[in-house]
Amino acid sequence: MTESIYTYRWQTDAHRVLGELIREGHDNGLPPLMWTLATTGALTGEAPGLAPDEDPHAAVTAWASHLGATVAENRRNDGRMSLYAPFDRDGKRCGALRAEIYPELHDEDGSGADSAGWDPDDPYGDVERYEQDAR
Repeated sequence: MTESIYTYRWQTDAHRVLGELIREGHDNGLPPLMWTLATTGALTGEAPGLAPDEDPHAAVTAWASHLGATVAENRRNDGRMSLYAPFDRDGKRCGALRAEIYPELHDEDGSGADSAGWDPDDPYGDVERYEQDAR
């Protein structure tokens, strides 16, 4: 029973912070994020990215700048780019911003292939290049 008391307190504190973040996002013209509140009280703000007219990279970057967070980018073998930016609030780590950027939706020329060579018509890609990348 004691454990659930802490869980509810963490979630209540995070709920307050989430309200502040949503208000700040609105007031500062930041792109809306999909927010998740975990039982630990951790908040995750995820940038939508499944539609071609959405720009998840810009959304995470704008929020990270507002929160003083640093964005880490990780390019995956399938061409996806994962963005992650942990952030603090009131002097404590309280959550992270995330996005998955799919090359077929967010490449520069609209062709579906990005600079990593991912091609939606050949989703398994060049096996030799993959094996070289894995080494």
